[in-house]
Amino acid sequence: MSYSVEEIISELSKPTALLKVLVEGKDDALVYRCIEDKLNDLISIDNKADVIICGGRLELIEVFESREKFKHTKVVFLADKDMWFFVGVPKDYEDIVFTDGYSIENDIYIESVFNSLLDRDDIKLFEGLIKELSIWFAFEVNRYKETGDSKCDVSVDRVCPNNTFCPNFKKSINFIDPPQHLIDLICAEYTRALRGKNLFQALSRFLNKDRSSSFSYANLLKLGAKLENPKIEQLINKLSSKFQEYG
Repeated sequence: MSYSVEEIISELSKPTALLKVLVEGKDDALVYRCIEDKLNDLISIDNKADVIICGGRLELIEVFESREKFKHTKVVFLADKDMWFFVGVPKDYEDIVFTDGYSIENDIYIESVFNSLLDRDDIKLFEGLIKELSIWFAFEVNRYKETGDSKCDVSVDRVCPNNTFCPNFKKSINFIDPPQHLIDLICAEYTRALRGKNLFQALSRFLNKDRSSSFSYANLLKLGAKLENPKIEQLINKLSSKFQEYG
């Protein structure tokens, strides 16, 4: 369940011994609950952390900018870098803990684990799909750099319904070729730089060809969140360090 900005500020203004972790959207709630469990395993038994889910990134930023209203509550903020992965995090928001990659899905994508689930015949097809998606995403990143706007909330089925960049979709977004260096960067660093939801959608496409497969999108996210993962451990350590700054 997510809350409005006003509800969150009101909740954070109440006296509490709990540590509060503010995160983005409900779509990633399963991942955040796993992070909450791991964080609570790390910190003192007397200082349990409670995750609060905002309606999205803009809402989290708005609450962050209102933190003087709840300055006596121990709160840390966790957010996806999104396009700031490519342009850098603005100085005003450096106190937020950000993902290493584009999103939390990127951070839980363990390449050695997930790619090993692919059948041998599907590995090249998956790699080809990643290249096609990288071309589209480079276009959106370049559009963001030039205009401050992007339209990334699009499924793999729309962008590449047949594992290649769909001509009709290209036309619908007025596609023009993005800089080659940007395509190369995203393709080479796809586990960090390609939008994480699309990355898991691409993987799920091949793992679910067989109707008896248990590798649903949700199950893949859960698996990624629960496995030992240096990037998630790093995030948790950063959250813990932020709480320690309160003394």
